[in-house]
Amino acid sequence: MASSNLERLQDRLNNQLTWRKKELTILQSQIEDASGETLNTLLRSGITLLYAHWEGYIKMAAREYLRYLNNLECKLVDLKQNFVVLHHKKAIIGVRASNNTTSFGTLFEKITNQEQCFKVKEHDNDIITTESNLKFKVLVEILYSLGLPKQSFELKKPFIDIKLLDKRNKISHGEYVDLCNGNEESAKEEFKELYHVILELMDEFKEKIIEAGLHQAYLKAN
Repeated sequence: MASSNLERLQDRLNNQLTWRKKELTILQSQIEDASGETLNTLLRSGITLLYAHWEGYIKMAAREYLRYLNNLECKLVDLKQNFVVLHHKKAIIGVRASNNTTSFGTLFEKITNQEQCFKVKEHDNDIITTESNLKFKVLVEILYSLGLPKQSFELKKPFIDIKLLDKRNKISHGEYVDLCNGNEESAKEEFKELYHVILELMDEFKEKIIEAGLHQAYLKAN
C-alpha cells in the first residue's frame, strides 16, 4: 500500500516537472535566438515564468507529499517533531488568536495525545505557503515543515534571492528592467545559468521528497 502510494506520488511530481521543463526550455531556446528589444522582452518574460514555475512546483510538490503522508495514517507518536507541529498548527493559530485559557487547555490535551494519526489540510495556506514570494527564507520554512534537509539548497541562495526574486519583483511591480545592460551575450548566459539552477533546484526538491518517502525519513526512529 505504502509503495503504491509512493509510486503515485513520484508520478505526480515527475509529470508536473516535465511540462514545466518543456515550457521553460521552449522559452530558453527563443531567448538564445533573440536580439535587441525582443531579447530584453523575452528575458523579462523568462524571469517571470521561471519564478512562476519555481513557486508553483515547490508548493505543489510540498502539498503532494503531505497528501501522501495523510494517506499513511501514521500516529503522531511515531513521527518527527516537525510533523507533530504541522498537525497542530491550525489549532495553535486559532488558540493564539482567541487568547482563551480554556482553549489553551484543550490544545494542550490534543498535543499530549500522541495516539492521534497525522492529518493536515495540505492545501491550507496556514500549512504550506510560499507567501507569493518564494525567497530562500520561505523555502527553509517549507523544508522544515516537511522534515527535508536544507544543506543542498543553501549554496543557491544568491540565485534564488538576488538573480531570480529581486528581478522578478521589479518586473512584476511594473518597473522597466534592462536585463541586457548593453551586453546581449552576457545577458543570455546569465539567464541560461539561472534557468539551469532553478531546474536543478526543482529536481532536487523532488528527489528529497521521494528519498524521504522511500526511507521513511518522516518517522522518529529514522
